[in-house]
Amino acid sequence: MIRQNWIKEFRSATTAFDWATVDELARAYADHLYAAPVLPDAVGVVLRTLREALRYTELEIVADAALAHEEAAPAIRRYYAQALVDRGRPAAALRLYGELAADGALPEFDHVEARGGIGRCYKELFLACDEPVRRRQYFDRSLEAYLTSYWEDPKRTWHGINAVALLARARREGFELSPRPPAVADLAVAVLQVVDESDTDAWTELTACECALALGRHEEAIERAEAFLAAGPSGFTVAAFHRQLLTLWELDTLSSPGTELLAQLRSALLDGGGGEVTVEPTDVRASRVDGDLRGLRLEQILGADRFQSLEWYRQGLKRCRAVASVQNRSGAGIGTGFLVAGPDLHHALPPFVVVTNSHVVPEKLDPEDTLLAFHGLDDDRGMPARFRVRRQCWSRPAGGGGLDTTILEPDGRPDGVDPTPLAAKLPRKPLEDRRAYVIGHPRGLSQPQFSLQDNLLLDYDRHWVHYRSPTEAGSSGSPVFNDHWELIGLHHGGGLDLKQLNSAGGTYAANEGITVEAIRRGLKTFPPRLRSG
Repeated sequence: MIRQNWIKEFRSATTAFDWATVDELARAYADHLYAAPVLPDAVGVVLRTLREALRYTELEIVADAALAHEEAAPAIRRYYAQALVDRGRPAAALRLYGELAADGALPEFDHVEARGGIGRCYKELFLACDEPVRRRQYFDRSLEAYLTSYWEDPKRTWHGINAVALLARARREGFELSPRPPAVADLAVAVLQVVDESDTDAWTELTACECALALGRHEEAIERAEAFLAAGPSGFTVAAFHRQLLTLWELDTLSSPGTELLAQLRSALLDGGGGEVTVEPTDVRASRVDGDLRGLRLEQILGADRFQSLEWYRQGLKRCRAVASVQNRSGAGIGTGFLVAGPDLHHALPPFVVVTNSHVVPEKLDPEDTLLAFHGLDDDRGMPARFRVRRQCWSRPAGGGGLDTTILEPDGRPDGVDPTPLAAKLPRKPLEDRRAYVIGHPRGLSQPQFSLQDNLLLDYDRHWVHYRSPTEAGSSGSPVFNDHWELIGLHHGGGLDLKQLNSAGGTYAANEGITVEAIRRGLKTFPPRLRSG
């Protein structure tokens, strides 16, 4: 296939969150670059498009092919290095940045960008390293890279604010620094002054927010974060800021300003295309969902005009509480399930049941060996509330286009958890810009986490609902929600060449769930036969 406009195709696929097509395009474009006698001008735009969409694997594929050309610009090596460090490979990225910094033939701009990249790599190595001596060496090298570049030109506020964040971290950890660096407050004030004298954009507001954090001016930090998001930053920028606040500033959702700032960024990631947010168990405890958020400025921050409302965000956290990790006796995660009021599905079911896939239970895991772990109910020791299966109430097999649904009765009800509400109907068509939110326990993570993945709702019929998202192993049995956090389906799988619904013809990359109405019809056709007592 001859493609006339690579940039248009990449932008179309990333906008539609069609990651299978993005992968196909990246590999085809790499072949195109290897065969091209001269490196096309479009390659830089393609790399930037992949970076903004947070598609680092595909970015590496394209950048590697571009670097086969001797005339590849320094920007291509920087994109490649950014992809490496954002995929957790800072040591490899450091070599690329080091080569750029040592290349005397490059303009000053490229040297400055490379030194910033070196600071970033050492920062990530510091955050990842547990060995005290090397960890401290990484810290010192990162701080030196940022401060040296900033002192050369105080207009380099990106380098300055990273030095501020590192110095604030050193103060919290009690590091003794030599030679004596500037005070955190003095450096933050100097950086903020330059920022306020510059033209306002997303990056200046981001920098100003971190300056306000360093100065202890939390109200101002929250306001600056609002301005940052109002400027329409890319997903790459939002994700980078979110990571900086979590890892370097060590903010959490248990206290201000982390409660407000992280809520803003998570809402933006969910509302933006293809965003993914990880919610810790502490975020979804009853005291957090119903109590601790009250009285904070979240209602203003998560307004209805931008991103999602506080009530929407809170409802999402509540839905997390009803989601369980389906585990074997040793505690290994096998899949996901969720609590439902049984009579909402069929009058003969017990008051509270857990729904999952039949290919999880009983086809992969015997009900007698199954544990249902609700991590949103962790106790003070971090132990989740676990329930055994009292009985398997109903199951239909996965094969042959079956319902792939199992309904289990737990041997107790999780306290303070509302069962998952069922949607009265699927969203009205056309489905342009409609979302299907999936909550699950991907990859059987040993540390309990919930992933809220923003999915484009593609199509549905009486039996199936299709949506776009990169769900992973362990997501089987996850609930699929509409925009109002009402259940529309039971996630069970997907593929790169799933047949399109409603006789549309052809295939596409999609995930697939069984509709609530299909499960209800199955229960009506094959009623559950439960023994009393």
